[in-house]
Amino acid sequence: MNPPPPLPYAPRRRKPLSLWNPLDYLVLLYWVFYFPQALRWYVETFSELPVDANGKQAVRQDAIQRRLALQGLLVMIAAAFGLALFLSEFGLEVNWFSVAAGMAAGVALGVAGAVGLGVATGMAAGVALGVVGAVGFGVAVGVVGAMGFGVAGAVAAGVAVGVALGVVTNVLVSMVGGMAWSMSISLEGTLLQAVSGAVSGAVVGAMGVGVARTVAFSVAAPVAFSVAMLRPDAILLALLPILLQPSKRWAIILQRVSPIPMWKLYRRLVSQLKENWQKGLKDCEGLLRYSLQYSSVVTAIQKVLRNTPNDLLLSHIANWCSMPLYDWDTVLYQVVDLRVIIHQHLYSPMRNPGKISSSDSYRAQLKLTPYLDTPIRAACAGFWHLHEGELSEAADGFAAVRHLPHGEELYANSQALAAASQCQTLEQIAAWRIPPPLQDKLLRPQVRAAFTRLAEVAKNIDLVLHARSTRPRNSALNRASGKLHFFSAESADCPTPERPLLEKIAARWLETILANADAVGTLEAREAVASPYIVGAPVPATRLVGRQDILAQIESAWAKPGQRDSLVIFGHRRMGKTSVARNVPNFCRLGDDTRLAFLNLQIVDWSEGLHDLCHAIAFALWEAEPDSLDEPASEDYEQHPLAALRRSLSRLAQPATPRRYILILDEYELLEESLPDALAGDRTALLRGLSQQYPWLALGLVGLHSLKERSASLREAIFGWRPIPVGLMDRDAFADLLQIDDDAFPLEYDLDAIDRAHALTGGQPFLGQLLGDSLVQRFNQQLKQQIEPPAPTFTAADVDAVVEDAQFYLNGHVYFNGIWAQAGETPPGQHALLKILVNHVGGLNRDAWREESGLDPGAFDAALDALERHDVVTCQNGLCGYSVELMRRWVADYSTLSH
Repeated sequence: MNPPPPLPYAPRRRKPLSLWNPLDYLVLLYWVFYFPQALRWYVETFSELPVDANGKQAVRQDAIQRRLALQGLLVMIAAAFGLALFLSEFGLEVNWFSVAAGMAAGVALGVAGAVGLGVATGMAAGVALGVVGAVGFGVAVGVVGAMGFGVAGAVAAGVAVGVALGVVTNVLVSMVGGMAWSMSISLEGTLLQAVSGAVSGAVVGAMGVGVARTVAFSVAAPVAFSVAMLRPDAILLALLPILLQPSKRWAIILQRVSPIPMWKLYRRLVSQLKENWQKGLKDCEGLLRYSLQYSSVVTAIQKVLRNTPNDLLLSHIANWCSMPLYDWDTVLYQVVDLRVIIHQHLYSPMRNPGKISSSDSYRAQLKLTPYLDTPIRAACAGFWHLHEGELSEAADGFAAVRHLPHGEELYANSQALAAASQCQTLEQIAAWRIPPPLQDKLLRPQVRAAFTRLAEVAKNIDLVLHARSTRPRNSALNRASGKLHFFSAESADCPTPERPLLEKIAARWLETILANADAVGTLEAREAVASPYIVGAPVPATRLVGRQDILAQIESAWAKPGQRDSLVIFGHRRMGKTSVARNVPNFCRLGDDTRLAFLNLQIVDWSEGLHDLCHAIAFALWEAEPDSLDEPASEDYEQHPLAALRRSLSRLAQPATPRRYILILDEYELLEESLPDALAGDRTALLRGLSQQYPWLALGLVGLHSLKERSASLREAIFGWRPIPVGLMDRDAFADLLQIDDDAFPLEYDLDAIDRAHALTGGQPFLGQLLGDSLVQRFNQQLKQQIEPPAPTFTAADVDAVVEDAQFYLNGHVYFNGIWAQAGETPPGQHALLKILVNHVGGLNRDAWREESGLDPGAFDAALDALERHDVVTCQNGLCGYSVELMRRWVADYSTLSH
């Protein structure tokens, strides 16, 4: 990104001044007397510390400012003695002691100024006093010595003092800048001090040295001071370029140290502002930064704004105030009549002789009267008050221009800023609201974007205050603090004067939020908590977690174009197979042309043979898309159920818009258990044949591990179908299952509780749901029995207390008995191996286990293989143990009770 072009009339130097280049000392001398603003620019451009940094700190830490101070001292000595020597060659009497004294005064002023105003400002003032004062005092004292201390000597001394002080004041005005400060010095110094100084000096001086000499000194000093401030030398130098150069550039460069308005500059600025408002403002900004031509700038902007149409007025003023203004007093002087300011400067010292009113004092006086009688004044007052951080007053200013285009936006923004700045508590932050949307194009869209970011913070803080669970509260707190932490960077394009206000508001909000962070994590639950855990029933989509990998496999098989693969989704009991199958439409993107039919074989009436099974399949397909065919009648399937099913499938293949169907059969092992072996095998072969005959049909069989085991047999029709196992959950997925992110659930788990729960359950989802439900019931019971409410955060001790209760195993008998019953099936020996392993909590060596079981190697390997496939036992590096610790405890304590 290219840097912005320099402002008009800015210095063009590209490298720092050199200690060894004599021409650089001449440049420095020129800057002090004819371009003091360049010194400020020089420090801002090349220095590491700001221009107003303390002189001692700057000299120690900044090589540029240290070198500048040394160069200023050298140029002051050389210029003062050189000029004095030059004048002495023309016959003027020079008192060299006075020259040295003047230089010493310059050094003293430079040091004092460096401490208070910075190296550049102090050095410039010191050089000005050192050169002009030393030469002036030296010549004046020489004249006095030659002529005697009479009226002429008094005049010479007064001129020397006046010129020295005038030049120093002019340099300070140019360096420090600012219209208010310069007007305070120039107007009161040149006019009032000239009068009051002459009078008071005459009265006091007459007592000591005589009336004539005192009057001469008192008149000469203020007159010389005023002339030095007005810089007639610069005006004379600029006279010829004013007449000859249309752009007036050289005239401005030569006359920029004089506050006297340059001839025709006002008209040129007015013309340029009318022609191109933005470019004209840049010229005005250059004049304010690098000259003393304030009055021309103020009156030119005022003139153009008065002639600006109402539909462009606010946009013009907003564009102006969005610039990095050097002196915001320019905006203030569009609100308050310049004559009022001059009047106050002229008469307040007369009411308080010897006291010069400061910038702050006259601003305080100006604010006593609101100047909102015209749209220009009201709008400028609004932006001025925004700059000053007076947000309520800014809203009052913009309220007067609400009828203008963008006026409502500015008014709403100022009100929102005022409300945001008053937020001192979390409740107040949460209640803050973004201004209502506007139909018109926004004048300050970046400000509205910043408000949107603050609104997100307020929304999160509202969640912090009203969420019942500490986990969402902490998450919302982190989001809010993170948004505020990066607020300044994200709002870099926001214009002034709103940006510093918004950054200040964001910093205050962040401070308030962090101060209350400790209290956010504290939560008490004093009412019974409804359990969100689902024990036994299929889990809905909103609660299904930790199965994304399985669903991704299903999606990859069923989302591809053309004929799809049929799947075998298997796992041991209570592993969540049905929950996964039912939520395929919610998590898998299968395409708009796909219809999914789900049939749980537990609802089939097996007493009627194939009649109800075939009708249930046709009915499930019809439910997937009722508009494609008529509802299948049960009587059509009584005589020839398979033929009726074929007719239904053939009609599904004929819609105007092609469809693809997926038929999921849950609890598929019931087909084997409820039908004779031969008939069950024929039905499986039939289904496989139908999926091959109709490319738009795919099957998903959901059941126990026996499905996978049968699919590996060459005599089974489902051999070759893609198997997808549903196994135990890892630690992170299990943590998501336990910790419920719901505002209505105020309980949570610490990390030790999560680790303990996963170690005991092995990540078995049914046991996880049962454990969570048991913890909630135990919490509710403690809530009734204890005076103080129990802690809302479950610990590892709470988990242990639940699983040590016999009621837990009674509630989970469906799982434990199911696993035990499956282990009692072929191959034999599984029960015996499980009972032996009960006594080895840390696991048992495989070979030692086989020897202790007494089984022959073939039978042992077959039984162990079945236990591993069914996720009952896990073997790693020759060490075997229960996959689920709770299953081991159940076998040890309760397995004999199940028979």
